[in-house]
Amino acid sequence: SIRKALRLSFGRLPLLPAGLRHMLPTAAERGFAAADVPLVTAQSGDSAPPRRFSFAIVQAKLSRCATPFVAGAQAAGRCSSRCSLKRRTACCLVLTPVISLALALTLALAVLPLCVQMFMDAATISLVNCSLGPADATGIDVAIALRLDNGGPVAATIRAFDAVLHTQADGAEAGAEIGRLSFPTLPMAASAPTLLSTTSRLRVSSAAAFRAATAPLLRGEASEWVVRGEATVQVLGRSVRVRLRKRLRMPATRMEEMRATDVSIERGDNATGVLTVASRVSFFSRSSLELVQMGALRVHAYYDAGANDPAVPAAERRARAGRLSSSSVRVGTVLLPNYELRAGYNELEEQIHFDQSLGVEAQEAIGHFFGRWLSGYEQTLLCVGPVGNEAAFLDNISVTTTEVLGVPTPLFTGGLMAEEHTVRGWDVTTGASCDTFQQQTGRCVKGAVVYGKAPGRRSLLFRDLVYDAFFDAPFEYSATMRVHAGPLPIKFASFACRPSDKFARLRSVPGMWAFAPGHNHSYSPDPAVAQRQRLADSTVVLEGRPTEGAFFLAAEPQPGQANETDPPGRTGPCVLGLKDVDPFDCCFTTRFTAAACYYQARGEDSIPITASGNATLVVDDWELPAANFGATIARVPIGFTSALTDFRVGINGGPLGRQFFLEFTCEDIAFPPA
Repeated sequence: SIRKALRLSFGRLPLLPAGLRHMLPTAAERGFAAADVPLVTAQSGDSAPPRRFSFAIVQAKLSRCATPFVAGAQAAGRCSSRCSLKRRTACCLVLTPVISLALALTLALAVLPLCVQMFMDAATISLVNCSLGPADATGIDVAIALRLDNGGPVAATIRAFDAVLHTQADGAEAGAEIGRLSFPTLPMAASAPTLLSTTSRLRVSSAAAFRAATAPLLRGEASEWVVRGEATVQVLGRSVRVRLRKRLRMPATRMEEMRATDVSIERGDNATGVLTVASRVSFFSRSSLELVQMGALRVHAYYDAGANDPAVPAAERRARAGRLSSSSVRVGTVLLPNYELRAGYNELEEQIHFDQSLGVEAQEAIGHFFGRWLSGYEQTLLCVGPVGNEAAFLDNISVTTTEVLGVPTPLFTGGLMAEEHTVRGWDVTTGASCDTFQQQTGRCVKGAVVYGKAPGRRSLLFRDLVYDAFFDAPFEYSATMRVHAGPLPIKFASFACRPSDKFARLRSVPGMWAFAPGHNHSYSPDPAVAQRQRLADSTVVLEGRPTEGAFFLAAEPQPGQANETDPPGRTGPCVLGLKDVDPFDCCFTTRFTAAACYYQARGEDSIPITASGNATLVVDDWELPAANFGATIARVPIGFTSALTDFRVGINGGPLGRQFFLEFTCEDIAFPPA
């Protein structure tokens, strides 16, 4: 019975107190140990092979230890000298509880730590949520909630301990050390998931390891960190020291649908070469990992002019412009004054500092960006950083893209062709209407009044504007011009203009403000001086939203336009070859009236044109030269008056001007059948 009980209760015993070593078999007794089990003693430093535990020998030892009790019984007459082994063993059963207790204590001392370590190894941890920030030069605050599963069948308490975070390493238990994180005392429930929440500080050990661990997360790639440490577990009234080796899966933390809207030019500084632009950036995050109270962050901004070409499809543009390549040009720095990344929708204020001092490539890229932005095109900026942060371990952990929306309304909102602007023109020397015999270029300017407004909250100044305007589609026509001498109309010239989508070249020139006597751009208080300044002024100032301004742009043929539209050999001045009367070819002279008649016949009261060109942009004392700044304004409606569809030019004033004039109308223009 004793043998069976011991076998069922203890099986293999890893340790045995030294006090029971006298019960081990001697060399002579090993020969009859039939039910042996391996035994390791508690003596450290034993070099001999482990002796074996025999139930038969224990029985013999019990019989031997009972001898004094048997002798006493014999003296009292209760036991004969021939008492059997079983009788003597029974007399010694009083020692069995003591032996059992000693064995149980040995079991508790040896097996409990093994069991606790086993359950700790089997337990898993997962991230519920985590926020990082604020940060300084030594580390970053961490508020973390973890879920512990498979913690074991007995409730326990994990005493406060320090853990070491490592990067994941292929083929190794852990990679480089990221930093150290202190955990407070944490309760652990029995046979149930345990939520562990703490706020602590991650003391960063290696900036390179921190970047390697966090950069994939901000690229939208989940990764694993390794948590290592040693802790004391309080269980069943005992303190057990255990090792922690856990992999913690960190979620991807990508900023999705990041867009910059409400973009507005704020100020320029020629001394530093920086133009400051303010905007509102919004994005969405689905991650349980957040960055909070990060303070001011700066990132480098890169622009790929080829990838952002308006002809490139949007998906291809985002893919090409969203990666750092040899065609990516650094154009400045983005400042986020109060950066945070929280789960859900985020909206932050930002400033983009475009820096021309970065070099020629940067100047060209900045010009492309502003030209396309003012044209209403969506573009992609690549942002790499942070940079220059007090917490150096945060530098260059993030590569993100920002979709910058173009201006909601184009720089030019419309235009008007009328008799005084388009038919007669303005004398740049006097500010009056041009004389019939003083029509030469440089003296008389003809064109259209254009309307526009700055896209932001402040005014912008432009000069050196040169824009080529185009129709939506090529059109052709034939026309006849008549000369009226008294009451008799005389057919003057007939010609056919070949198909072309070219409308005109529009430019800012001195005299462009002749049409607006009240215009004053910081002119002299002396009226005579102010008029000379006005007639010499060739700049355009557009006020900020919502004010719309008007300015005049002179019209002339685009390079090669006459060769494209006029019959061969007829590309010179239309009226008798006299530049002073008409410096342009016949197709250009009649083109505005022909276009007005064409769209009027279609029931429209304006001509939609698309203009592409260059200008010098001036903000305070900062300048973006016309060589680098170009914009395209699509489908600007150019209105026209009835004086344009009934073109008439005569000698200025007096009865002679009413008797002698050049005329053509919509009835004199024929379009081919559609």
